[in-house]
Parts: sequence; structure tokens; C-alpha cells
Amino acid sequence: MRLKTALAGLTLGSACFAVPAFANEGPFSQAQLEKGKSEYNPHCRTCHAANGKGALGPALAGDAFKKKWGGKPTAELRQWTYENMPQTAPKSLKDEQLDPITAYMLSLNGQTPGQKELTKETASAEFPK
Repeated sequence: MRLKTALAGLTLGSACFAVPAFANEGPFSQAQLEKGKSEYNPHCRTCHAANGKGALGPALAGDAFKKKWGGKPTAELRQWTYENMPQTAPKSLKDEQLDPITAYMLSLNGQTPGQKELTKETASAEFPK
């Protein structure tokens, strides 16, 4: 009986340690992240600086960004970006640019690539707080 209890405790304890690894997995693939890095430069870097640190435009990484977008569906970030960016040409980003750029912004805030591709349809996952 003690062995079963000990094994159950170890299994439960292991599961608790495994959960955080998945908590930061983003709704995007490694390929999208790589493309997002290259799409970011011509479309976003001028205003938001290298690595989203902020310049003319606000930072796309860090506490202020997380406060604004944390707990909201990624779809809201994606849609806002489409509607408003780039500032000189809103609504000009095509899905094949927008999804990777969104993936890159998520990665700047601690999310890692997952198994799924980010699309308009799959962007309903909440951005972590």
C-alpha cells in the first residue's frame, strides 16, 4: 500500500513540474517564428526597434505589453495589428505576414513554438499574463 501511495505521489508531483513547460508553448510553429523574425524587420523594426524594445512605437515585449494583452485571446492582438499596423499602411499585412509577425511578438514575451500553425482560426488561445 505504501508503495502505491508513494508512486501516486511521485506521478502527481511529476505532473506538477511538467505543466509549466507547456504553459509557455505558443500557438505557432518554429517555422512561423523564423519567418516572423524576417517579416518584422521591414514592417515593424523602424518604429518598434530591434527585438521589440520600442522606439517611435511602444515596446512589443515586456511588462507593459503583457499588461495590455495578457489574458486576451491572441486573435485580439492579431486583429489589432492587422487593423492598425504598419502605421503608414494599416490593413496591408497579408495573413502570411501577419501570422508570423504575431508569432514573433509572442516569442518576444516568453512563448516558445508549439506544434500548431497560428492562423486566424487558431488564434483564440489566450496570451499569458
